[in-house]
Amino acid sequence: MEDEKKLEKRQCSDYSVDMGKTKKRKEDTSHITTSIHKGFYENEIICLPTLLKEYDNIEAIFTGLQYIACISIQVDQLKIIEYKYGSVAYGNCVRKVTAIIRTLMKEKFRKEDIFIVDVFESDTFIIFLSAPRREHTQLLDHLDVLAERARIIIKKSIFELLYPLIKENVTPKIGYALMIKNPMIKNIRQITQLLNESKKMGFFLAERQHYKSKYLLQKIIINQQVTTLFQPIVNLDTMDVIGHEALTRGPDNSEYTSPLVLFIIAEESGLSFELDRLCRKKAFEAIRNCKIQTKIFVNTLTMTIHDPDFRGLYLKELLDDLKVKPENVVFEISERLAIENYDIFKQALKDYTDIGIVHADDDIGKGYSDLERIMELKPGYLKVDIALVRDIDKSYIKQEIIKAMIHLAESINSEIIAEGIETRAEWEKLKALNVKYGQGYLFARPSTDPTAIDISGIK
Repeated sequence: MEDEKKLEKRQCSDYSVDMGKTKKRKEDTSHITTSIHKGFYENEIICLPTLLKEYDNIEAIFTGLQYIACISIQVDQLKIIEYKYGSVAYGNCVRKVTAIIRTLMKEKFRKEDIFIVDVFESDTFIIFLSAPRREHTQLLDHLDVLAERARIIIKKSIFELLYPLIKENVTPKIGYALMIKNPMIKNIRQITQLLNESKKMGFFLAERQHYKSKYLLQKIIINQQVTTLFQPIVNLDTMDVIGHEALTRGPDNSEYTSPLVLFIIAEESGLSFELDRLCRKKAFEAIRNCKIQTKIFVNTLTMTIHDPDFRGLYLKELLDDLKVKPENVVFEISERLAIENYDIFKQALKDYTDIGIVHADDDIGKGYSDLERIMELKPGYLKVDIALVRDIDKSYIKQEIIKAMIHLAESINSEIIAEGIETRAEWEKLKALNVKYGQGYLFARPSTDPTAIDISGIK
């Protein structure tokens, strides 16, 4: 009997907590002492308390103010990490997300505010706002502004953390809610309702943000507010510039500045075709202004190859007007969208090849259908993705893959272009492997004026 009591005591110490306070008055029947699993009391992965642990402090705010407000932050995509990669990867990500939110807490919230994690949804964080220092606070007038500011601050960091893992537009859902104390209803029910309303508000605001983003992107397309930059493609032995890749950037100082975000939002909004069409149009306009005489590599999605307004006679007349030889135009076909029917695609592509335009397969080494695309389309250029180029001087496997790709390219009369060269060691190794062409920050960053790019000093 004595051993059983010792075992029970040890279990309580290891796996349970006292929900009540030992110093509470015996007549206070609103608290009981019982054993619960410690995970319901505190999330050990991120060292954050749950509502159970902080309930007394939250209730004290509610009772003292006669109202309470909270902000919720939901990062739903963390569930996908756990399903795809397991609990260890999930734990690493949720700790990093928590660190991002802790930084937000330090910068934009008061230390008296209560920061907790949801008991059952560990991808949901809640901030209960503490009592204001002054009686006539402006906090409640700007609760929505505070929530939106929090979204703007953390969205970029969370996107950069999770996008490489799930390839989705990761946007935290940030909501807020206010509850006025009703003496007819138990506090616990009102606080629980507050949490639910804040989460629902988060979903509503995220949906509103989606439509707002779509509207802003439509304005960008209609007003043609994208900029074309050029990055040189060089002969790795002679450093002669053999061409320039046309790259698109969205409006400065906006969430659309990044081409990755720009095209992700376009895909989510069903505007990929419209945006890609604009980018191609602006690229050709920039060619006219810059009077480029080298080859021009223009990115295009697979769907825009079928654009009836950009094929055949129209395209030939456009190139004549620009004084650009068709054989100097290379369409880089992105891996972003798979080709569903190669027979139809090749027939559409024929309108371009018939006038001398060459096409390149972009992002080789990144997608699942590389070999099928090469086999079916026999591109003039194979652009090797940065994933294979990065640290190639240190990777035997990458070197062997590049050797195989060079052999394949030779067999179909194609040329290899290595993308994303950033170090001299990468450059030297690629030359030693007989890769003929390359581009990257080592040689030049993208510029609006390709004629101003000077790589003569790179030896």
